[in-house]
Amino acid sequence: MNRPALLRHIQTILQARGLKPNASLNEVLGHHMRFFRTACQNAKGEKFTFKIYLLKRARTRKDFQNEIAFYHYASQARLRQFPRFVAGNRNSQHPWILYHFIPGVSFTAYLKKNKRPKPKLIKQLAQTMLAYGSLKLPARTKRQLRWNNSALDFAARFRSLISGSRKPVLLKYLRQNELEALARIIAFHKDADRRDLPVGLSHGDLSTNNLLVQPRGFAVLDWEHVQSASPAYDVAELWVKEFSKSPWRNQLVASLAKTQTDSQKFRWLFCVEVALFCLRDLLLHDRIWHELHSLQRKRIIKKLLNYYSRTYRAALRGFVALNKS
Repeated sequence: MNRPALLRHIQTILQARGLKPNASLNEVLGHHMRFFRTACQNAKGEKFTFKIYLLKRARTRKDFQNEIAFYHYASQARLRQFPRFVAGNRNSQHPWILYHFIPGVSFTAYLKKNKRPKPKLIKQLAQTMLAYGSLKLPARTKRQLRWNNSALDFAARFRSLISGSRKPVLLKYLRQNELEALARIIAFHKDADRRDLPVGLSHGDLSTNNLLVQPRGFAVLDWEHVQSASPAYDVAELWVKEFSKSPWRNQLVASLAKTQTDSQKFRWLFCVEVALFCLRDLLLHDRIWHELHSLQRKRIIKKLLNYYSRTYRAALRGFVALNKS
């Protein structure tokens, strides 16, 4: 579908529901966008968000179809942490979704103004993560989703990160014995017959960008990568991504650890998840570093690479070391 046809398609969807976009579609619709998202409202002044997938990539298209199916379920369950689903089409050439507008400011923007968020807010974030983590999706919803349980297999995740040409890349930043140490930790966990890992619903790509701060807590957006994972998966990913060494990171982990029936196991899971995320991000940012030409940007990426290496080593030393890193 070319650009003019896509514009007409979007206008038809919105007009059929009596909605008017808040900005000119022609001005805000980019040529190389993966998604197009716009705010709109009806004659009563009710606000909505419209989101449509633009590309033809099968994998990312399926991710967005996951998000539509998940929002539909979450809306039926009346969970306030998620947008209220209005309409959507998973099977269209360009899948789309319409949901009620969620007021609030992104956690990223909030942290720019408030370097040290109040402990009460961090507790609310922990409660939000616990609330969605404890959700049990019905079988029908799971069938609609490309349900992924691979996050629970630490050994497979580790092997995929060090396979082929990836291992030499990691060895530029870590020593061989440091990689072997994580392999032994994961193997020990497996050999000790601790397969009764706690499992919960995971966002799969949590960051401060898709957390909205609200008066009563947080709303969570962009559920394209929803999956089953350990209860430490999302908090570990958020912890690694937020590399400012802000105290709220450790406050969040501590709040979540207190709620677990086995806090020691949670801490172990957290350390392993952090180590795996550091390996992933070392590979990602090494590739970015080689693609950049700007020396200034290369220096920034180099700092990140040092951060991931340092944090990986702290994860090997354990939970206490991570809190100090």
